[in-house]
Amino acid sequence: MDSGSFGAALDGALVGADVRVGHVPCLGGCPNAGNVAVDGPGKPRVRFSRIGVDDAEDLLDAARRYDASPSGAPDDWEVPAGLAARVTAVSPKR
Repeated sequence: MDSGSFGAALDGALVGADVRVGHVPCLGGCPNAGNVAVDGPGKPRVRFSRIGVDDAEDLLDAARRYDASPSGAPDDWEVPAGLAARVTAVSPKR
């Protein structure tokens, strides 16, 4: 499994973006690369799967909408159409 190349390729597509990008060792979507989440203080983590570099603009749009949402729950913000079917987990904070 080569998950490192996915992260590097996506980083390249997000250069200059107005969102903060962090890398975490696992989003619980293994064994496949292509898992990305939006996350923030007091909000649930929303994971998207089967993501590729071509999804960078939709991911940036999702991150902005998530950030603007008071709750972060996908029902409270419009998930971009290209990502809506790829929401694979919503993990509330403990």
